[in-house]
Amino acid sequence: MKIIEVCLKREKYPIYLGYPLEEIGQLFIKHECGNKVFIITDENVSRFYSNAVRHSLENAGKKVDICIVKPGEPSKTIKTAYHLIEKCSQFGLDRTDTIIALGGGVVCDLAGFVASIYLRGISLVSIPTTLLAQVDASVGGKNGVNLPWGKNLVGTFHQPSFVVMDISTLKTLPEREISQGMAEVIKCGIIRSKKLFQFLLSTDKKEIKNHFDSIISECITIKKRVVEMDEKDTKGIREILNFGHTIGHAIEINSRKLNHGECVALGMICETFIAVQKGFCCYCLFENIKELVKKFNLPTKTNISSQKVVHSLLFDKKTKGGKLRFVLPVRPGAVKTGVEISTNDIISNWEKWQ
Repeated sequence: MKIIEVCLKREKYPIYLGYPLEEIGQLFIKHECGNKVFIITDENVSRFYSNAVRHSLENAGKKVDICIVKPGEPSKTIKTAYHLIEKCSQFGLDRTDTIIALGGGVVCDLAGFVASIYLRGISLVSIPTTLLAQVDASVGGKNGVNLPWGKNLVGTFHQPSFVVMDISTLKTLPEREISQGMAEVIKCGIIRSKKLFQFLLSTDKKEIKNHFDSIISECITIKKRVVEMDEKDTKGIREILNFGHTIGHAIEINSRKLNHGECVALGMICETFIAVQKGFCCYCLFENIKELVKKFNLPTKTNISSQKVVHSLLFDKKTKGGKLRFVLPVRPGAVKTGVEISTNDIISNWEKWQ
């Protein structure tokens, strides 16, 4: 087991990497997490892990309730959050108690949002069970729900008390879910780690799973350093984490078939092509990113129109003063933030990057 500590101005919390879920109760005793625990999970994750987590907590003397939501982005709504808040109140959670996010990115975002607004904020423990959640969604304190026309338009910042990652949970994931997580891993390499980027390019796809421990550790370290410098996204530093997400979110809100990682992959390709056209990076970087996306069975083209994407971009939370702001790659491990790109740039290049 490895412990990575996130140190913020007013608080700090540990990430337990490689900690078995069956022993989670011991951490709740160590961190004094109250008497009651409310677990939020989804249908897919519940059948694998909810019983083990529940039994461990009950053996540690905790009263436990579980609420199971449907898997996927359709659950990231105010309606679902309200339902969960009702369940928290009916269970009798008070401000000394804890909510657990047990699942992937959607569950982490949703449970974090509920924990941040119920009783004006109670303790949150994040137990990410997918690659995407372990390298991204469970670290940093951002949470939220979607509106029909835009992703994460309602949300807060609410840091967890601690995070528990059991790498063995990745063994139950379908290949598509692993690929989704690899999109965020590729992003980490592009924005902050040339070493990781080159490793992904040079390592056989079948070998990657043997290195998940070190890959996840590297991605967590990259993100935690960014968050430590710019927790509330006010200094422009945390903006680098948005690479691929500006176009990616606009594609995602218009798609019923693509998952988050697949949309981020498309976003990275598109945004890199724009970076080439604007002279920020060389064409070979575009080719390398596209090669990695293909390598991990992620899409390289979409049938969603540029007009739909541009319309959705107008509601993107990263838009400032009506202007679209992008993070564009310069070279592996380095990006340029705050680049203003016109809608004409997106429309004119839409077919070319595919």
